[in-house]
Amino acid sequence: MDGRQVTDTDRAARRLREDVRKRVGGEVARRRLEHPEPIKVRWSRSGRPVQSPAEALGTEELTERGDVTQVPEFFRSLPRRQLVVLGAPGAGKSVLALLLARELLTSWQDGEPVPVLLSLSSWRPAVALDRWMARRLRALSPGLDKGTAQRLVDEGKVMPVLDGLDELPVALHARAVQAIETAVAEGVPLLVTCRAAEYVSTVEESGDFLTRAAVVELESVEPEEAITYLEHAAVSGDRRWDGVFKALRRAPKSPVAAALSSPLMLDLARTAYRPGSTDPGEMLTRKRFKKRRDIEAHLLERYLPTVYAESPDTRYRPERARRYLALIAHRMRRDGTSDFAWWQIESPVTGPLVGTAYGCVWGWFFTLLFGLTVGALAGVVAGGCGWVAYAAVRGGRKQVYIAQDALHGPRATLSRYRLIGGLSSLAAAVVAGVAIGWWLRTTLHVRPETAWQYGLLAGGGLGFATLLGSAWGAYRVSLAWLGLTKRLPPRLMRFLENAHDLGVLRQTGAVYQFKHVRLQEQLSGEVGPSARSVLETDGGGSWKFLLPLLPAASQVGFAALGLVLVAMLNYLVASGVTLDHRSGEKPERAAITTCAPAVNGEQSCHSTPTLTWKVPPRSSVSTVLGAPNRRSASVVGLGSAVEVGPGCARASVEIDVRLGERTALRPMVLGPGGSLPADKMMLPRAVRFRDEPVSVTLRRLDREPCELEFTWTAPELTADIYAHARVRFGVSADD
Repeated sequence: MDGRQVTDTDRAARRLREDVRKRVGGEVARRRLEHPEPIKVRWSRSGRPVQSPAEALGTEELTERGDVTQVPEFFRSLPRRQLVVLGAPGAGKSVLALLLARELLTSWQDGEPVPVLLSLSSWRPAVALDRWMARRLRALSPGLDKGTAQRLVDEGKVMPVLDGLDELPVALHARAVQAIETAVAEGVPLLVTCRAAEYVSTVEESGDFLTRAAVVELESVEPEEAITYLEHAAVSGDRRWDGVFKALRRAPKSPVAAALSSPLMLDLARTAYRPGSTDPGEMLTRKRFKKRRDIEAHLLERYLPTVYAESPDTRYRPERARRYLALIAHRMRRDGTSDFAWWQIESPVTGPLVGTAYGCVWGWFFTLLFGLTVGALAGVVAGGCGWVAYAAVRGGRKQVYIAQDALHGPRATLSRYRLIGGLSSLAAAVVAGVAIGWWLRTTLHVRPETAWQYGLLAGGGLGFATLLGSAWGAYRVSLAWLGLTKRLPPRLMRFLENAHDLGVLRQTGAVYQFKHVRLQEQLSGEVGPSARSVLETDGGGSWKFLLPLLPAASQVGFAALGLVLVAMLNYLVASGVTLDHRSGEKPERAAITTCAPAVNGEQSCHSTPTLTWKVPPRSSVSTVLGAPNRRSASVVGLGSAVEVGPGCARASVEIDVRLGERTALRPMVLGPGGSLPADKMMLPRAVRFRDEPVSVTLRRLDREPCELEFTWTAPELTADIYAHARVRFGVSADD
């Protein structure tokens, strides 16, 4: 085209231009900026020390003043085509940026950078500006892939129209200016808007400014221009404004004139007094409106009722819509941001409900195993742990696993995290269910069908609790509670989309913002700049998608720890069946004393009994042991350990232990120095001991002439610490 080859990047720039032009045109229509015409806001070249000398910028011969309709012409005349627009709050900076972007998009030619309007409120300098811009391009033009979007930025095919530098935290202003200065190359057009006081303060304190950008400042609306705008916006023959017009001409410094000198307030006044039943003259009441801020607060109060009362497409009554928007503004104030996203919805019942769900699951399971007392304690502790784990994930940034590059709209993002929540809960249910079923089957020897049934129930309960604690689950629970208490509509997304259609909110990617920060401040009752974005400041890596499983993982860990603690308590409370000689070869009885290190001069020692047999060569010995006191018990092991002394080389002995007529352990062979640790002395299944004789037979299998020594440490039958749990599941010890 025109003698040059058209590249894929050029084609992507065309698609981007079409997508952005549609969005910008829709935003102009929603704001009614041309109904019937834009406010004639005037601007002038800044005389403040916030820009390079005119000689360096090449702007000595350019015009010094103009109005908003002349900004595109002035911008094109700048040698470097970089401009900073300053103004007071509500001066019309965002509108100017929007109208300039539309004009440049309309007259755009192939090869030129595509003007893209971007709100700086969702950017933080910790993320490189070019990376952030590429992500925003994908949100504005979903057909772009990641690589193409980045190439558009890197090759200078995008003109950044950066609105709202002042919406960043004050501490980041200097870093943001440095990042913009570095990222935007020479020859790439640029527009930045900022409140005048904030930009001047940044330059004075840090010395950082945009060295290639000319600076203009927006002026207040003159009374005659305000009158012209209101006359053109009213119905022909409407005389309701006559008193206000006379006051503006007679007293240009009165409170009403000062209030209507702001384009924002002038637009709000037009909207608030559009209905024929209203009387704009009430703004002249001196007792009620003594100062400018009184009139501004009044116009902000009138704005929402008027917008919602006039719209035939909304189903929300004005007072209800204001209540909903006030809660949204309070959430934004709580989070210190000018962004609002669905994951900021949080009710006071969500955390306790998530904790209760976890507590019920483990309270029921531990009651099933160990009785009501242990179950109640486990439920309380598990519920508290679940609440704390949920709060840890949701706290601070409110939703730490929302992707910073939320490229989709609010509904699409909600659907993605509904899927993430469902998969997380399913994973938690499967892992917990399999683990519990396997533990019941292998440790308690519960029948397979029963073990997997209870594993399924416990896993399902844990999966449900995990779903409640996920981003989507917490949103649904919170929305249900806030809907029941009449503080939010049950269908929040539809309400937000309706507010966006009415021009009350604007949408930026996955978040919404109020039409102007003054409206947010009015509804929330707090004035001040935002401190952060609801989106993360940096990537966080792929681990962020594992965070929904953190509460569930803590619960699995709690359950494992709880089972261990209960088993230890049962072990300490339950006593094993001590064995003593009854008949046959009598072993030597001794004790092994072990002492702990001295503490404060005191030393504690513990004695462990042992039985030792001498097994002659080519022979065997048999001993019958029994309990000193007749008793019945469920047992699962045979003491601590057995070992063969090392004094007889190449010797071997077969060990056979029987409980009455039953084989306790399969016959085993040990050589000199061989041993069986405690875990090898466990029985295959729990057995019922009813004061039967315990027969120990040691048989030499070698022909060595030496005598073999065999020692049994802690000769006893180990008590079954899960005996009561087995009874509850109908698993009895083998007779």
